[in-house]
Amino acid sequence: MTDLTFTTRPGSMRDNADTWWLIVRLSLPMALACMSAACGQGNEEAETPPLAETTTVDDFTQPISLVTHAEPSIKGLELSAKTIYTAAGADLKWTNDDDVIHNITSRDGWFNADVQPGESFTWQPDAPGIYRYFCRMHENIQGTIVVGPGGAVAPTYFDGKPISKFFADTCGGCHGQDRQGGTGPALIPGRLIQDDTDYFDLIANGKPGTVMPAWSTLGISDEEVWGLIGYMRSEPSMESIVWGIEQIRASMEVLQDEASLPDSPTHSASLDNLMLVTERENRRIALIDGDTHQLIKHIEASYRAHGYVFDPTSERWAHNLGRDGWVFKVDLYTGDTVRKVRVGHDSRGLAISDDGKYLIAGNYLPHTAVILDAGTLEPLKVLETKGVNPDGKEVPSRVAITSDIAPSLVGPYFLIALKEAGQVWLIDYSDPSFPVKKIENVGRILHDGFLRADNKRFYLASQTDNVMVAIDVENATVVDRIATGDTPHPGSGAVWETGGKQYGATVHAGEGKVTVWDLVTNEIIGSVPTGGPGLFIRSHDHSPYVWADALFGDPANTITVFRKEPPFSVVGTIAEGEMTLHPEFTADGAFVYISDWKGNVIRVYDAEKLTKVAEISDLVTPTGIFSTERRHEKLGH
Repeated sequence: MTDLTFTTRPGSMRDNADTWWLIVRLSLPMALACMSAACGQGNEEAETPPLAETTTVDDFTQPISLVTHAEPSIKGLELSAKTIYTAAGADLKWTNDDDVIHNITSRDGWFNADVQPGESFTWQPDAPGIYRYFCRMHENIQGTIVVGPGGAVAPTYFDGKPISKFFADTCGGCHGQDRQGGTGPALIPGRLIQDDTDYFDLIANGKPGTVMPAWSTLGISDEEVWGLIGYMRSEPSMESIVWGIEQIRASMEVLQDEASLPDSPTHSASLDNLMLVTERENRRIALIDGDTHQLIKHIEASYRAHGYVFDPTSERWAHNLGRDGWVFKVDLYTGDTVRKVRVGHDSRGLAISDDGKYLIAGNYLPHTAVILDAGTLEPLKVLETKGVNPDGKEVPSRVAITSDIAPSLVGPYFLIALKEAGQVWLIDYSDPSFPVKKIENVGRILHDGFLRADNKRFYLASQTDNVMVAIDVENATVVDRIATGDTPHPGSGAVWETGGKQYGATVHAGEGKVTVWDLVTNEIIGSVPTGGPGLFIRSHDHSPYVWADALFGDPANTITVFRKEPPFSVVGTIAEGEMTLHPEFTADGAFVYISDWKGNVIRVYDAEKLTKVAEISDLVTPTGIFSTERRHEKLGH
């Protein structure tokens, strides 16, 4: 693999005493993560360290400083750097390490040079812009230079994160953390046969009728799109991240002495009717009174607060898991966090045992599930998640979902699903060794799921197979595969009983419809058209209606409301706001909260009349909404 070295050259930029002279050597054959300005840390809780003399593209803790001199090479008819971020005045030097002549040609006429074997060509951009170039002899050789304004220090891209971390957070859910594919295709050089401009259009403008959104409308700049293309064109790094029990234990912090906390709530809201809302890009959780629809306070959290659980044995405690792996213990009396621990680098699922003693957190990176003491957050066991997939290959696997089985009904089990391995594991939390019972050959690319009310059946999305898999929990076997539609995505699910029958339903990330089936016979009973592909669906025992979003619709602001009785007729569609998602009922079922991700508000609707009764602002990018009433439900904690 050819290294790409960035160095500064005296006189090439401002030559002041405060100029950082930095050498950055990248082990990947491209320079995507090298922003011209210092990059922020993946672990933003830690203090930013001083600039180091060397760093790597996938380092989560070290910043990367400005690029003032770059020397990409051409070898084996490939560029060592597909995309370079730099600033006006930088020296860019291409070296031909092949034994054939190459040509470096700007698509906009800025340069055109033949480069003999062993020779070099140097160019210095003098103005901000996006400069694309190619080799006239070998047009598969193409690259992009992103030149930012501001002289020595160009703007920071990707929210100050390395491109690998940005990709993992933004694209990895569909395309895989290692770009090897999932519900979306693999994004690795061997699979990318189209021109860069085709991929630019797809990323920027999306693909109608699929879950691929128009990222340009979600705040990703043209400069960042070209960066993503360069990253896709690079060979993936298969190096694993080590984050075991010792690292987890060392990360634990006590933020408040629990003995000093008040004995009663410091607010007047009902603890059974609080609404916790993820402020996706703001490292906060909004705490809202579900009776008055008033914002109580913002809870400091971490990156993209994702998993929420509420202690079934106490109204006081909640736990939250951020996408960056931090688990928080939250005091609902005060709305403050009292402890935190980091279980991984990219995490998605959290569950709590029915006795309130244990938590289990599921990681995407590294491939592990972590069992914690719920009170102290002390790590008790780390399970490596790998297994033989339905095609007979042993693979490491992300944890797709974590759930708790009620011991009074079936358990006591934690249930986790292994996304790539296609397995479901039942973990006995009554045994201190936490033994695992494995169900194999469940499906391809597993995702969300939910339990039937009696906990004897678990329904799990197998997204590549386009089915919901019915699992007999008591006997640990697959009993049915329900062909619901393109890429089922039930979220936390919708389960209800009416007319003596039990029904379950899912929306689909690949098409605009809800599929409803009988939870006893697993027979599909009907379907409901929606405004487009969606992610979340919700019902409530005290409401006659089911609510479903259409986050990937065009427009992305429709909520479909339909009756619980067959033929599940639509009673209304709410089309308000910009990007609406994640309906959640209040505890009594009287109101439904809807997030507007782009509109930065929560709207509250009368659950029977479908009329808006309140709008809650002072929020930043609200997404997931979770009612404390969930501590009582049996669909999985």
